[in-house]
Amino acid sequence: MVSIIIVCLGEDEMLGQCIDSIREHTLSIEYEIIIVNNSPIPLSREYRVFASVIENRHNLGFARAVNRGILNSRGEYILLLNVDSMFTSDALYPMVQFMESHPKAGICGVQLIFPDGRLQNSIDIIPGLINQVINRSLLKILFPSAYPSKRSHLDMPTKVPSVIGACMMIRRSVLDKTGLMDEGFFFYLEETDLCKRAKDKGFEIWHLPGIRVVHYQGASARQHDVRRKIEFQRSMYRFFLKHRGLANAALLYMFTMLKLLVEVVTNLPFSIIPEVKAKLKRSAWLFLWHLFGVPGGWGLEDVKATYDVIKKAGYAWFVRGDYGIPESIGDPSILMQSEHMKTVARSRTAHVKLGDLSGVRVYLKEYYFKGIMDGLKNIFRKSRALKSFEAAIRLEDLGVDTPMPMFCCEKRICRVLTKSFIATYAVDAPNLIGYASRNTMVIGDFGLIALFIRRIHEMGILPVDLKGDNLLFDHDKRHLYLIDLDRLRIKRFLTWRRIAKNLSYLYASFASDVPGGMHPHFLEEYIKGNPYLEKRKQRLSEMIDKYTRLRLAQRYS
Repeated sequence: MVSIIIVCLGEDEMLGQCIDSIREHTLSIEYEIIIVNNSPIPLSREYRVFASVIENRHNLGFARAVNRGILNSRGEYILLLNVDSMFTSDALYPMVQFMESHPKAGICGVQLIFPDGRLQNSIDIIPGLINQVINRSLLKILFPSAYPSKRSHLDMPTKVPSVIGACMMIRRSVLDKTGLMDEGFFFYLEETDLCKRAKDKGFEIWHLPGIRVVHYQGASARQHDVRRKIEFQRSMYRFFLKHRGLANAALLYMFTMLKLLVEVVTNLPFSIIPEVKAKLKRSAWLFLWHLFGVPGGWGLEDVKATYDVIKKAGYAWFVRGDYGIPESIGDPSILMQSEHMKTVARSRTAHVKLGDLSGVRVYLKEYYFKGIMDGLKNIFRKSRALKSFEAAIRLEDLGVDTPMPMFCCEKRICRVLTKSFIATYAVDAPNLIGYASRNTMVIGDFGLIALFIRRIHEMGILPVDLKGDNLLFDHDKRHLYLIDLDRLRIKRFLTWRRIAKNLSYLYASFASDVPGGMHPHFLEEYIKGNPYLEKRKQRLSEMIDKYTRLRLAQRYS
């Protein structure tokens, strides 16, 4: 069976045409269609007749959406198909036939064409310092065997460095060796990264010029030209850090800055010409983005948590637009004292109760203060409750499971924080350490934990206290939920030392409370197919052990 995964941004004419072309031309092989919708507006029911539909409710980007599709797929082969791609003949059967007859082939791609029949670039190069500094078109002309392209006029199946992901078939055993797509790539280079990792594991990448698929080539992306180029450059730096190392990434950064500066200076005198003005705008914005340290939020991915603020009963209430403040609640301090709310956790800094609020089971958490100085510090910073609230919204937007907040509220007197609360919808699942101490953990459980933590680390999510107590584990649904988010950070790229330090919290909590501690399979699954970490496996393991011993000595508090 072939699992066809289509990522879309809601319902449009192209989605229907894409599915119709599959159904019309694919007659000789079993397949399933999985549509992953990155739009907040659900797809209509008619699509569910011919496909499985996964609703993300947010734009998770390409890699995260594809991974959701893969995890829900059944096929031995997985076809990634862009929503703006159309079959004009049976493309699926010959692709599978080729893969069956070439057992070393891990990934293959077709010849993409424009609607008028012109060839598109269907082969990609693996980014390196040389091909990023020297014009790639020139390299393709001078060295066609090293840099194959549509100019090569290929007419036979050819091994290539990488293929374009608009119509790309992946053997499932590739993912067993490499892991899923890197979710740190929001858009661009995720398929190139996968091809590079597959090739590193001994698989071959093939271009099949005899199979042609019409591709309308990103008409929607051109509407956000500057943001699109920033997102591409961000992905390029991630690729370099992962595959080429910090030194090469720094050299690329400096060369790109110099190149953009030259473009701005040379185009400025001719900026009255519309075409030149457009180029100047792109170069200027890209230069500023580099100058400010490549911040998030300038590309295609929205990184800001959005919510409403309401003043009521002496509190500032923070809510997401769809929720609002429950009618039955007035002062949360009084609610915390209610006999209907049962204490489930208490420490020097917080008190958590569980109960019903407006007919819904919720956790209500009150944060304490350590003294006058702690209160004064909060004049200049957000409360821990608000940090947790914003982090939960951000995790939801990234597609990471966490108990969703109902509201957050705080009281300030002359800007001095005196009280803060957060209410989250209750999840019926024990924390990971509680589950592991009462049940026998199998290898698959450790693999699931590794996949979850690998995903959040790829996205740059850094829970400062990554203890087992701060992960809820629903074993029946095979779900993990991240909780206690007030110290969560989001970085662009996590170094192996930062990863080791973060993982040591989890290792220490297992070593202290779970017989046998953390299983070695966890680290194997966590680093699988990641060249940046695989090269440093020994040092990473040693550093985790070092920090774990320190945590245990300090009771990892």
